[in-house]
Amino acid sequence: MSNFDKTLLGKNIKFLATQKGIKVGDIETEAGVSAGYLSRLANEDNKNNFPIMDLIFLISNKLDVSVNTLLSVDLSNLTPNEILLSQFFDKLSKDTQDNKLVWELESRSKLEECKQQGNHPLFYAYEPRNPETEFYYHSTYDSNALIGGDCYKVIVGNKWLYLMCVNKPDDILDGYELYFISSNYQGYPNIEQICKAYSESDLYNQIVDLRNQAAESSRHVKLSESVRNSINDYLTQDEIDSF
Repeated sequence: MSNFDKTLLGKNIKFLATQKGIKVGDIETEAGVSAGYLSRLANEDNKNNFPIMDLIFLISNKLDVSVNTLLSVDLSNLTPNEILLSQFFDKLSKDTQDNKLVWELESRSKLEECKQQGNHPLFYAYEPRNPETEFYYHSTYDSNALIGGDCYKVIVGNKWLYLMCVNKPDDILDGYELYFISSNYQGYPNIEQICKAYSESDLYNQIVDLRNQAAESSRHVKLSESVRNSINDYLTQDEIDSF
């Protein structure tokens, strides 16, 4: 945490507390620090008085924001739509950590196969470029965006959320594009663009954190509800037989 920015933390605490109608003094009292401690963070030398992680976690829970967002995103600089997206990413991250969401991996090699077969919603009904050029997918944001790596997807409500890794070789930029995908009444894919974020974006760090959690989640063992019920029935059978 050598690059930790206490000024950013102080700004975010003040911003979120104001948004949620919480007094900073109440947070300080609950945290057991002196009055004005958190307010002074924005004006102090970042090399001194580093707040302990327990305090940061307490603030994170109190203000309902992830530690990563609290420390790396200038929330006061976001537009209302970006704030909504930031809250969305935070909930996705929390639900992933709590195993409420289990992400699935779509590898780059699988996407390359989908390019040839035309059976992927993000390639559906789009004319391919010259087949001899580098692999691509049709970005609804940027015609120059290319596949930059693996894709991760998860069901959110009744829609699939796709997290696409992209890059722009000409500009040497890495980024992400997110989409909701569902089926319309005729069975065709309905694609809704959510956002894009290249490395200079204010939301980039949040999406990178979400992508890392999605990657970890995709490696977990997946069990259907039926399988879980069968296993639980078996595990509790001895208890039932003992009565």
